[in-house]
Amino acid sequence: MSKHADLYAKIEKQFIKSWENCPEHLPNKQKRFAYLEKRIWESKCHRFIELMQTKSHLEQGNKTLILNECKSFCEETLSYSSNELALIFSEEMLGATKVFIQKAWQFDPELKNDELFQALRNVWIMLGLQSFFGIEVKITPSLLAYSLLYPYTDNLLDDEKIEKEEKLNFCKRFALRLAGQKIKSQSILESKIYHLVSMIESEFHRTKHPDLFKSLLAIHKAQTHSLALLNKNTSLSKEEIFKICITKGSSSVIADGYLVMGDLNEKQIHFLYEYGAYLQILDDLQDARQDYMDGITTCFSANLPHGNLDSLVCKTYYLGKVFHQTCTKLYPEQISFHGLIKRSFALLFIASIVENQKDFSKHFIQKIEKHAPFRFSFLRKQQSDIQELKSLLLIKIQKYKKENYSTISIPRVEKDKPCCP
Repeated sequence: MSKHADLYAKIEKQFIKSWENCPEHLPNKQKRFAYLEKRIWESKCHRFIELMQTKSHLEQGNKTLILNECKSFCEETLSYSSNELALIFSEEMLGATKVFIQKAWQFDPELKNDELFQALRNVWIMLGLQSFFGIEVKITPSLLAYSLLYPYTDNLLDDEKIEKEEKLNFCKRFALRLAGQKIKSQSILESKIYHLVSMIESEFHRTKHPDLFKSLLAIHKAQTHSLALLNKNTSLSKEEIFKICITKGSSSVIADGYLVMGDLNEKQIHFLYEYGAYLQILDDLQDARQDYMDGITTCFSANLPHGNLDSLVCKTYYLGKVFHQTCTKLYPEQISFHGLIKRSFALLFIASIVENQKDFSKHFIQKIEKHAPFRFSFLRKQQSDIQELKSLLLIKIQKYKKENYSTISIPRVEKDKPCCP
């Protein structure tokens, strides 16, 4: 058991209590955007999308021009401050992202684009934590390995074609491997997973960093427990469902923290717990409809057969304010990070509602729209254009595979046979 077990229990209790106490209605005093303001913001947004859709513009490789346009859009249209933009578009952050993409494909040439994007979400969190804690922003073997572990294991556990018993057997083997035992893999996928664990072991010695490896077991345990959510007719209570979800999110980001720092103090654990738990809640909100269709139970998807998500979204909004208060209390000097988190969470919040409007009452949608800088009808029309931008981004990312980076030695996984590290 981790030396911080009592601390985890205390933070979890406080976080659940905060969720339970969050109001189920929106605040009355919020900034409203007039129709003319919205049209101005939409004009800027439309111009930016048109510019990014110009394939010749992207293919010219004028990275400076592209980055400047992105920065201008975020600053002028999304109201990010110059200090916040410096965190997002720093040379170190962009360079590390390129290195990760190249190294990920070097490790696994068959890695799919959606798996890569899934991994990048964790990469950016870990790179952000490096910057936040004053560590050099770079791709380490552990950062690469951990960010790839969970596209692989998540996809295995979410695969409907794999029987539950087989998933549980894999979970048992994987737990033993995380505990330091040598386990024979049963598939090529397991070979990849165990290789990634070996990469973490190559950077951190188990006897010197016992809590780091306990954190990896903790996220695995949380992921295994989340298998109980793969059932529309689950007998779990709302409280149990919520606890499983936030444990998975908090455990993941705490593991991020250990792999960045090597060890963590109580203040860092408190911050990382709430950060990860709230990210998971936002993720579950955004995926509520898809989770419901896939038979995955979360506090949001479980509510869809019985009503709308109006009250739960309001609680999510207030819980975000609780997390922001925690950030400013624990790290008052990180002003730019606080603003970046607040603004980014707000955008995710709005995007979740726009993309799933049928899951909310008409009155609620109308009320939310008054406080958004864009008309929802405009955002819906832009969704296809944004998907095209994603396709163009993939074209750009494919070029990174050909670039040569030698900062990390990556073991290749043999296709023809399982391995035992």
